[in-house]
Amino acid sequence: MRKIVPLVILALAGNLAGPLRAQALPGAGGPAAAAPPELRLPSESKASALSLGTVLVSAALLGVSGAFGGSSLGGPASGLKSALTIMGAIGLYVGPSVGGFYGGCWGRGLLLTGLRLGVTFAGGAYALSHDEQDNTATAVIVFGTLVGSAIYECATVRSAVRRRNAARMAKRGPNLAVAPFATVRGGGLQVRLSF
Repeated sequence: MRKIVPLVILALAGNLAGPLRAQALPGAGGPAAAAPPELRLPSESKASALSLGTVLVSAALLGVSGAFGGSSLGGPASGLKSALTIMGAIGLYVGPSVGGFYGGCWGRGLLLTGLRLGVTFAGGAYALSHDEQDNTATAVIVFGTLVGSAIYECATVRSAVRRRNAARMAKRGPNLAVAPFATVRGGGLQVRLSF
């Protein structure tokens, strides 16, 4: 009975001091501290929505321009068709990277946009330099790279922005958190220091 009384007192004291548990010291962010408002970290879900949204809008623009039919249109309809086609094509090349650009992943966005453009120009140059009746293989490679890299970028932009945000948070400096704890034979303080 004597051993239980100090444990009960310590447990009650720990519950009464609940708001003090795992609080960071003033001026130092704890290990799981939320981002302070002055950092303004980009949202992972917003980056993902931007990438996917621009790809879908670009595909819709190309679909609408294709609905205009052949090139026998004249006047303003022909100009509208070409404008929609150009905007849709630019959106398909740059659109998947928009979320990465928003999230601060400029290198990744430029690399994958460059990959899409490079494969398209290389495929076009190959098709023009070789007199083949059927350039289906070249078209499949170019289209596969365009679609595959767009899907990859839309699927992984969230984790790329998350890693970028974690790196920005880590540059804030050392973090110190102090938390009390209770054990069967006493209690103590837990100190966490992360760099």
